[in-house]
Amino acid sequence: MADDSLSEALARHNVALKFGQIPPEVIETAKLHILDSLGCLLAGVRLDPGKLAYESAVATTSADSRPASTLFGTPERVSYLEAIQAMSVAAHCGEMDDIHGGGGICIGGMIIPALLSMAEKSDRSGRNFLEATVAGYETVIRVGLSIDAPKLFARGWWPSTVCGAFGVTAAGAKLLCWSADKTANALGIASLHSGGMITGGSEGATARHLAFGRAAQNGASALLASERGFAGPRRAFEDPRGFCLTLSNEPRWDYLRDFDRYFLPEVALKPYPCARQLHAGVEALLKIIERYALTPKTIDAIELAVPAQNAAMINRRSITRTHAATVGSAQYVMAVTALRGKIDLASFEPAFLSNDDVGSLMAKTTVAVSAELDAHFPKYWPGRVTVKSGSEIYSEEVIIPKGEPENPMRRNEVEEKFLSLASPIINDGMARSVIEEINLLDARASLEPLIAALKKSG
Repeated sequence: MADDSLSEALARHNVALKFGQIPPEVIETAKLHILDSLGCLLAGVRLDPGKLAYESAVATTSADSRPASTLFGTPERVSYLEAIQAMSVAAHCGEMDDIHGGGGICIGGMIIPALLSMAEKSDRSGRNFLEATVAGYETVIRVGLSIDAPKLFARGWWPSTVCGAFGVTAAGAKLLCWSADKTANALGIASLHSGGMITGGSEGATARHLAFGRAAQNGASALLASERGFAGPRRAFEDPRGFCLTLSNEPRWDYLRDFDRYFLPEVALKPYPCARQLHAGVEALLKIIERYALTPKTIDAIELAVPAQNAAMINRRSITRTHAATVGSAQYVMAVTALRGKIDLASFEPAFLSNDDVGSLMAKTTVAVSAELDAHFPKYWPGRVTVKSGSEIYSEEVIIPKGEPENPMRRNEVEEKFLSLASPIINDGMARSVIEEINLLDARASLEPLIAALKKSG
């Protein structure tokens, strides 16, 4: 309707989104992102920030309460909102969760844990869960695009935490089959809790992951507040002091009122456990090493050229050698990749964090700004690697890193990634059951088999 606020337009679109009208390719993409997000969550259970978040959730849940939600990957049950925050921390802290480059937002690590906690309280069908997943992704991407959210990085804001609550709120409202009026009100409440700084990365500040979890928690809290009668602003996006005009000089209103396309298929999956700004560089370096049979001792210098905005974030020569600090350091990531000929979670374990050979290669690694690569950002986050070896110079450029729709991770690759991350936590058999349940979601009347597979017996 012409007089609708943007929140109301988003909410009406949310309500109108029906499983039978969603293109099959979007549904299949949603399944892959659900699987990938759950793998990231389970992997995070054994990483320090994930462990701390789980321990905090247990400690915060009163012994006198009746815990409503499972911390997946463990037998522990905690309060509903604490579970959402803790599991979102776990899903993101390994830097393996999905991301929409144009919006600069990591999505599945918030939406999927939150939806599963909601579904555990109020069991829903697989089709309902898929509808809610699509609704959450579409909403948060549109919000991010409306303010050109990647520009927030340079100002110290974290697009994921600034925008994330909207996605969780929209997903939850869809899962619970809310009306457009209730959904719009909840989106307004979510807008009041937007925020989250990105500072602390180079110091290895693990508490920054709590901001990610809190954004997911805020989305769920907005639903609870709306249910209990709180009124949110109806013009949360377009008000002069509202979300869009506070964060952008030139908002793109069309993303919040024109609903003629799906954005979920644009969301990238991550093959490597490091900041997305570094993926093109890792991919290019691995190609050079393989093509020219380079060894660490034959490498004299590594230069990684990236768009200007990314360079400012990843140029971390002097850092504390911790997992939290090194996943975003070009010097460390390129060095450990050159040493091992691959990069995985083990690359951030103490054996490599304190490795002298890694340190030597870090000293040989520099970051450069490329005006040519700026032209591709933020739709793609490209990189160009130049390696000097003796008198030879080798160069490789990757414009579209692995995991983007134009350079995709195939289903078998996503499943292999999931099994490698989930099997150490819930065992291989249960991990394969999770894959099967997600593949069959649209035929499931209940999510209980999936939720049961994600639990770990004591």
